[in-house]
Parts: sequence; C-alpha cells; structure tokens
Amino acid sequence: MKATSNIISTVLFIGSLFLFSCEKPDITDDPFFAEQLITNSVDTILIDSHRYFLETELSRNLMPGGPIPTKRKLVALISLANADSLPISVNISITNLYVINDTSIWTSVPHEYTSLNIPDYKLIKVSTDGPEWETDIYVDVVAEITNNQTKQKILIKKRDQKIEALY
Repeated sequence: MKATSNIISTVLFIGSLFLFSCEKPDITDDPFFAEQLITNSVDTILIDSHRYFLETELSRNLMPGGPIPTKRKLVALISLANADSLPISVNISITNLYVINDTSIWTSVPHEYTSLNIPDYKLIKVSTDGPEWETDIYVDVVAEITNNQTKQKILIKKRDQKIEALY
C-alpha cells in the first residue's frame, strides 16, 4: 500500500514538472512599446544600396482529426526580400520578430527555415511558439534586421497581416 502511494506521488510530481515547465510565448501588453515599434519601423529598408521589404505568412493549424495537440500556436513565417531579386547579403540577419495585436506584443527570436526552394533573394525565418490568438484577425508584424558588418539594427514592418486558419 505504501509503495502504491509512493508511485502515485512520484507520477504526480513528474506530471507537475512537465505541466509547469512548458515554455509559454513571450507576450507583453504595452501600448507604448507597440506604438514605438510601429513608429520606429519602415516599410522598406536600404542596406548596401539594396532595397529590402518584408513578406509574412501567419497561421494557426486548426486541422481536426488525428492526435489532437493541446496547443495550436501561432506560426509566423517571415521573409526579407531583395526588391531587385539579387542575392541577399550574407551580412544580414533577422534577429527579432514582433507581432502586434492591438497592444499585445508577441516577441520571438525566429529560427532558420530550411527548404530546397528558397530563392537567393530571400532570407526566410520562422517562429512557431506564438500565442493562441483568434484567426481571421489582422495584426502588424515588425522584424529587427541586423547588418552584421556594421552592427546596425533596423526595424522593418508589414501592417495589417491576416492570421489564417489552416484546416
């Protein structure tokens, strides 16, 4: 009887560790910061005489069936594209991503997106740990671009981007 009690206690302890150790998206509610991000960012940037713009794809997987995940987090696929379709400089990186829903801001460090079909004139990153915001709403996206040669950081934005539902 005592052994069963110890096993149950151990299982409950391990279960609570898993429950509370889950990483949550970095969300802040800060109207001033949201306004500063929009105000201090631009639609196109110029680096080494090349003009760049931002492309975004925002979605949540709501596909029914199969093993149902407990979380259906927002995924943000962002591309920095060279307007001249020339190869992206190796000195440029996307260092931070901000998705702004009214005054709520999801902050993320996007990671590499690997695909065989990425053109040389695009730098693509993805963040998969977003909040569970509603779909069919419009948000603003701001990315921090770093010129690794000069250490200059520039904010670029794409306004009114729809969060799509994937079925």
